[in-house]
Amino acid sequence: MIIEYCDELYPERLRELKKPPSRLHAIGNIEILNNYGIAIVGSRHNTLYGAKMCQKFTKDLVEYDINIISGLAVGIDTIAHETCLKNSGKTIAVLPSGVKNIYPKSNIELARAILENDGVLVTEYDDEVEADSNKFRERNRIVAGMGIGTLVVEAGENSGTNITARNTIEQGKPVFSIPSSLDNKKGITTNKLIKKGCNLVTDVTDILSEFSDIKFEKKQLPKNDIFFDIPEDLLCVYKIIDDNPKDINEISIKTGLAVNEVNYKLMMLEIENKIQELPGQQFVRKQD
Repeated sequence: MIIEYCDELYPERLRELKKPPSRLHAIGNIEILNNYGIAIVGSRHNTLYGAKMCQKFTKDLVEYDINIISGLAVGIDTIAHETCLKNSGKTIAVLPSGVKNIYPKSNIELARAILENDGVLVTEYDDEVEADSNKFRERNRIVAGMGIGTLVVEAGENSGTNITARNTIEQGKPVFSIPSSLDNKKGITTNKLIKKGCNLVTDVTDILSEFSDIKFEKKQLPKNDIFFDIPEDLLCVYKIIDDNPKDINEISIKTGLAVNEVNYKLMMLEIENKIQELPGQQFVRKQD
C-alpha cells in the first residue's frame, strides 16, 4: 500500500521531520503506524550483554503495549523484532530498500513473521529498490521519527546508531541509553551519549517516566499457567528450580546442559526477575 503525505494514515510523527518522506510503501498492519512506539537500535555485532539488555527492555516495553520500531538489520535490530514477536507485541520494521527487496536477505523470514503477527514493514523506496549506504542513513531518520523516543542498547564508536540518536535529538525527542562496561568496545557510544546528557536507563520505568503526559498501562497477562511468560529457551532450567535451593551443578545434571549454558540461562532468568540467587550460588524461584 502507498501512503501519501496528505493521507490520514500517514504517521503524524513523521510530519515533524525536516525532510519527511513524500510517500510511504507499507505492507501489513498499517493501523499501528500512529500508535505509541519506541525505536530500539544498536550494533550489528552485539555482545551477549547487549543481547540480554535488548531482550529485557523489549519484553518490558511490550508489556506496556508499546510498539517496537527498528530497522530489520542483523544484531540488536533483529533481537528487538524477534523478542517483540515472542512476547506477542507489535513491531514496525523500517527498510533501507523496497519491500520486494528485503535487506538483509537473511531476515526475509523475520520480515514474514512480522507480517504474520500484525506488524508492518515500512519504506520510502519503490518496491524493487536495493539497499545502499545512503539509504541506511535515510532509513535511520524514519526509525527515529516513528517513535516517541529512541533506546540505544549498544553501539561501537563509529556505529550508524549515532545517526539515529542524533536524528532523535534533532527531532526534540528523548534518547535513552543503557550503560555499558568501560571494557566493552560496543558500549562506547552508549556511554558517550550518557555523558552528553541523554537519559541513562536501567529499567523500563526510566523510559516510561519521561512521558508524564501518556498513561501507560501494563497488560493483564493470564496467571493460570506459571510458565506462560517464561521464554521457551529458558523453560528447561526454570522448571527445575522451585522453593528448594539448587546449585548450578545440580541443575546441570538434571537438565543435561553444560554448566556454562546453565549459568547463562540463570542470568537471563534473574534479569527476567523469575529467580533469586541465595548465598552459596544457589537458586530458588522468585515469589510474586
